[in-house]
Amino acid sequence: MDRKHAVELIDVVVKNKQTSDMVIELLTNEGLLVLGYGLATVDSIVNKFTETFGTTKTSKYDRFAANRLATKYGSQSIVGIIDMLGATTGDKYCPVVNNITQLEEKLPSILNYLRKKSDSSTLNM
Repeated sequence: MDRKHAVELIDVVVKNKQTSDMVIELLTNEGLLVLGYGLATVDSIVNKFTETFGTTKTSKYDRFAANRLATKYGSQSIVGIIDMLGATTGDKYCPVVNNITQLEEKLPSILNYLRKKSDSSTLNM
């Protein structure tokens, strides 16, 4: 769903375009509404990966991988892992991930690294 369509849907109830636009803006800023290319769960993973690692190109295979990760582990868990991985990118033994497909392939190594790094088992999935 794109922004224009969402504003039109809310405008049917609210009857004021400015208010509808403001509602969309607030919901998007709070993370309650994700407007993007496909599924919201996939978009949240792709957007977080892009934001964290500065990747601008996402292939359809990356979107497929994001969908599989979201289905298996949940999008919030994967977004959290991307956050933790981004914070430890400069470390000596940190797994290198260049795209979401590699994130899916290296997820066991990443989880193992993050467990050892935090010295706790809080990353159980």
